[in-house]
Amino acid sequence: MAVLQAKPASGYEIKKTLESAPLNHFQETSFGAIYPALTRLAEEGLVTGNALAQDKRPDKKVYSLTSAGREQLVAALLHPPLPDRFRSDFLLVLFLSDLLPQDHVIQVVDARIADLEREMEGIRACDLSIPSPAQRFVHDFGLAYYEFAADWLRSNRDRLTGEADEPEAKAAGAR
Repeated sequence: MAVLQAKPASGYEIKKTLESAPLNHFQETSFGAIYPALTRLAEEGLVTGNALAQDKRPDKKVYSLTSAGREQLVAALLHPPLPDRFRSDFLLVLFLSDLLPQDHVIQVVDARIADLEREMEGIRACDLSIPSPAQRFVHDFGLAYYEFAADWLRSNRDRLTGEADEPEAKAAGAR
C-alpha cells in the first residue's frame, strides 16, 4: 500500500519500486508475497485492480489504492513500529575473526568500507529536488548512518586486527 499511495502500479512495478532506492532500505519483499497481498487487499476493498491492454503481451493488472486503503495505510503507520531486526554475516565473521588470518580480516573490513561508500554514493545520487521534509530527514539519516559506520571501521580496523594478533594481550585484558 505504501507504494500505491504514490501512484497506481502493477505487481511487477511494485516489486521494482521496492527494490530501488530509497525503499530498498526499508523492507524486503518478493513476488510470492506481493501478488497474494494484492489479492487480499483487493478482496478487502483496499485496492482496485484494472486490466491494461498491452501490445503483443498479456494484459497487465494495475492496482490503485482506494480511500479505504489510504485510511488503512495511515492507521497502520500510526502503530508504533516494531524494533528493527538486524542480522549481519559481516559481524559474525568479525566476531570469529580470531580464527582467521589477519590479512583476510583486513580484506573483509576493507570490502565492507567499500560497500558502505557505494551505498553513500547511491544515497547522495538520489533525486531530492522536491523532497518532503520527511523524505529529506530519512535521506540524511541514512547518509549519516553509513558515514558513521564507514568512519568507525576505518578508525578501528587496526584495533581489531591488532587484538587478533595478541592473544596474551586479550588474556591479560580478560583478567
